[in-house]
Amino acid sequence: MKKSYSVYSSVLGKVPGWLMPGLLLAAAAGCQNETEVLPNEGPAYYPLEVGAYRIYDVADTSWRNNVPTASRFQFREQVEAELSPDATGQPVYRIVRSRRATATDAWAMDSVLTVTVGAQHLTEQRNNRRSVELVFPVREDKVWNINAFNAQDTIIAENRFYRNVGQPFSITRGGKVYSFDNTVTTINDVAVEVNAAYTTILRTTFAKGTGPVYRVRRRFFHCDNTGALGCNPSLNYQGQSRSEVLIESGK
Repeated sequence: MKKSYSVYSSVLGKVPGWLMPGLLLAAAAGCQNETEVLPNEGPAYYPLEVGAYRIYDVADTSWRNNVPTASRFQFREQVEAELSPDATGQPVYRIVRSRRATATDAWAMDSVLTVTVGAQHLTEQRNNRRSVELVFPVREDKVWNINAFNAQDTIIAENRFYRNVGQPFSITRGGKVYSFDNTVTTINDVAVEVNAAYTTILRTTFAKGTGPVYRVRRRFFHCDNTGALGCNPSLNYQGQSRSEVLIESGK
């Protein structure tokens, strides 16, 4: 896979502008030298239907000088509309994320994202930054660049992996067990991004026919600001941990 990416990087500066989108798509999808043709069931892991919603229980903890501050709330993500197709003719959906403190409170709008479903990948756009959340077909250990459409990484970066493709997944929240028969998990390169200085864990589990059912975001800095104490991976001088568990979905 490294070889195929280096080919793209060597020619990016030499190709006409109209060829660039095609090269970006190839880079985002990772290895493209496989000849086997399989049914593309990837979009089923992120179904999009106008009016459909998902409600998540959110546990959020922020850290400052190794002191945690915890909070709990709920997110609702609802597919509000199918927008006009993008420049390549791919369908685009507008999703409204709302927030409330408890299950008895009214929802208040939090943010808006758009999701684009292509033949090779599915992308989310939040806060004007587009990320490649899934690549197709979904296969164990497949790797890609989540930032292929933004400036966070180079075009040849490999920073997302598939794990546990087609496997069942269960999680307990609030004393209740939530189980899903067929899932896939995406995760960042923890071998590089978990070390003595900092920890970054970005994980999402998608259930077929349901969508994202579990999200984890952990970012910690283990070095004190003064430099006097050095770095200690058991201490979180600054950071945040957030997990989102799907507790309800419907239309």
